[in-house]
Amino acid sequence: MEVGLLRPFACKFCKRNFHSFGKLKMHLYRQSNTLVGRQRHDGVSFYQRVCKQKWINHKHLRSHIGSQTRDKLYERGYCQKSYAHNCQLTSHLRTHNKRTPYQCDYCQNSFADKSQLNLHTQTHTKEKPFQCDYCKKRFARNSELTRHIRTHTKPYQCNYCQKNFAENSKLRCHIRTHTKEKPYQCEYCQKSFARSGHLRYHIQTHTKEKLYQCDYCQKGFAHNSNLSKHIRTHNKVKPYQCEYCSKSFTQKIHLTCHIRTHTKEKPYQCEYCGKSFADKSQLTRHIRTHRKEKPYQCDYCQKSFGRKSDLIRHIRTHTKEKPYQCEYCGKSFADKSHLTRHIRTHTKEKPYQCEYCSKSFANKSRLTYYIRTHTLVKLYQCDYCQKGFVCKSDLTRQYQNSHERETLSV
Repeated sequence: MEVGLLRPFACKFCKRNFHSFGKLKMHLYRQSNTLVGRQRHDGVSFYQRVCKQKWINHKHLRSHIGSQTRDKLYERGYCQKSYAHNCQLTSHLRTHNKRTPYQCDYCQNSFADKSQLNLHTQTHTKEKPFQCDYCKKRFARNSELTRHIRTHTKPYQCNYCQKNFAENSKLRCHIRTHTKEKPYQCEYCQKSFARSGHLRYHIQTHTKEKLYQCDYCQKGFAHNSNLSKHIRTHNKVKPYQCEYCSKSFTQKIHLTCHIRTHTKEKPYQCEYCGKSFADKSQLTRHIRTHRKEKPYQCDYCQKSFGRKSDLIRHIRTHTKEKPYQCEYCGKSFADKSHLTRHIRTHTKEKPYQCEYCSKSFANKSRLTYYIRTHTLVKLYQCDYCQKGFVCKSDLTRQYQNSHERETLSV
């Protein structure tokens, strides 16, 4: 039988092995009481070399040495992992023998470590003992508070543009926007990405893997976050509320974009024409009109589109799928916006109001046309008589009533 199994407790300094942890402790104690032993076991030599701190006894000194030099005194024969403190080894051993001596008083869950139990208990008591000095927000864990404080202090700064970040990982990703570095490459198509998360997301467009399934409609998703967003379309939960008008949203990004309709903020600017947008996705779609890019192709007819949403709507003309159903009359639609407009025929809702006369409309396009009756803007001009019209439908009627016969006679 191997020595490591007969004597599983090893001294990290002199490599001697012992039958029990008590024997190892006695060995360390004896060595700490002799000058040679202290030098061999990094006692006096550490004191003389490094920090000059003094301790009441050698137990405290050894504990300090372990924390400062990362020397690991305690080792067990299961996985050879080592620890500076006995209490750390004891907690770790429970992951092997499956012992969970600390039990929750509220739900009977058990834990291997008392600190884990304390953190778990706070989920029941809702206790949040750690408070932010900047905004008074409270947290259950000190580590959560530390991370939160960085959202105020933003200690990580970009050397290129002096922009500050709360997390070092976000700074590293930001720096790549300057260096144009894209270290993560797809093994299928060799396309490169600046972030590993973007690569993982992209790879699933090749593998078509959808690990997360909706319990309501069995629809599959490649990412758990997308499933969570989708589930809200079933349970109607809208946790994100606008502070200006109290309108609620299922996704935080939708709220952020909505708030900009109040603040008029448009932080995303086109590098080709200077036009600004409130939403980054709007800018991305706009840039494709300059580059003539159409990256989304239909598998049925090979037609290409600049937007993924346009491709999805187009595919439904092949599959005849109508996934959006009216809760009032059961009528189904291929497009969500069509369902939204249809529902207003039931609710009589008219959310689009004219800024000139306060008249309201169910559809935004109707409001746009109506506003032109105030501004007298006539975008549509007849090629035959040069007469201008506010609406395209008016131009069509003009052609049919006045010019269609003339065209036929010619």
